[in-house]
Amino acid sequence: MSDPADARRPVIGVPMLVAAAVATVAVLVWHVVALPIDKTYYGLFYNFADLAAYRAAGDVVLHRGAVYGSAVLVGMEFTYPPFAGILFVPLALVSQAKANILWWAGTFAALVALVALSLRSLGYALDKRAALLSVLLAIVVTSFEPVRQTIWFGQINVFLVLLVVWDLTRADGSRLKGIGTGIAAGIKLTPGFFVVYLALTRQWRTCVTVVATFAATVAVGFAVMPSQAWLFWMAQVSNPQRVGPVDSPSNQSVNGFVAQMLAWYDVSRFQHPDKNWVYEAPLWLWLPLALVAGVLGLAASRVAHRLGQELLAVVLTGQTAATVSPFSWGHHWVWFVPLFVLALHYAMTAAARWRWLVPAALMVPVFSWL
Repeated sequence: MSDPADARRPVIGVPMLVAAAVATVAVLVWHVVALPIDKTYYGLFYNFADLAAYRAAGDVVLHRGAVYGSAVLVGMEFTYPPFAGILFVPLALVSQAKANILWWAGTFAALVALVALSLRSLGYALDKRAALLSVLLAIVVTSFEPVRQTIWFGQINVFLVLLVVWDLTRADGSRLKGIGTGIAAGIKLTPGFFVVYLALTRQWRTCVTVVATFAATVAVGFAVMPSQAWLFWMAQVSNPQRVGPVDSPSNQSVNGFVAQMLAWYDVSRFQHPDKNWVYEAPLWLWLPLALVAGVLGLAASRVAHRLGQELLAVVLTGQTAATVSPFSWGHHWVWFVPLFVLALHYAMTAAARWRWLVPAALMVPVFSWL
């Protein structure tokens, strides 16, 4: 006898699979033709600078060196908490070439898993069609600028988003719900913003679990490298310049936007081109704007949570965190992957004639235009 719940599940139709397959082929052609994979420096698998820095940081931790206060690799500082440096130690045990292959394979597997988990949270059965669609969409989203940057740099953000989505879209009664988000925050601080969302939506048990798990990652850092952990938490953590120039176009946050506007409207920089101009927005200017953005984003997340749209609530919170963070690289915005799945879900289930314009419109600002 069939389960009545199965009849209410959304279904992945053959037309959707065909459309995803066509889009996949188009993206693969784009990768080869528009911005060739083997192109020096800009090729998709050419850079891996951040992965090299992770590996270097792991090597420094392994040999009990100084992770903070100086570059770990060719002028690149390690900007993550000590717990992350400890996790990167295994990367130092293999060659850079092997680390590249393992990291790229893991990144693609994480993209597939992220799409699959997003589909599951929307009610789709994880059957053969869902598995096939997850693989196809994982290839399609490599054309998104945040995802392409993640692969190009060898970044960690896809893994963190996967951890949070897996963690917070589970049922409220799930044991240890919140531990994945706490670990993600221990690796890279931005996911800690979800504590605010959990408090606003009164998910107290999960909120406490996130905080406790994060505290455990901090304790691990102090246990393994006490002096370096003290240096990070007492000095490095409050300095956004440790990540890069705040006015860099790569800083896709409110703080970065304001700093970039200050740079654009200062004509004196054109009169002295030999000077190394770096603009940093004053706190009184960018923080109120970030607070407004944060309030609006969290309000939207709370509404989505009340309507039972937990994936949407999690995505909105993740994007709000990237907005209000003092420094958010373009690859921090991999939250567009589950958002794209949400847009496709709407297109597959809504009755509006214009429903397919939603995922199409979403691709316009995030596509890696040449």
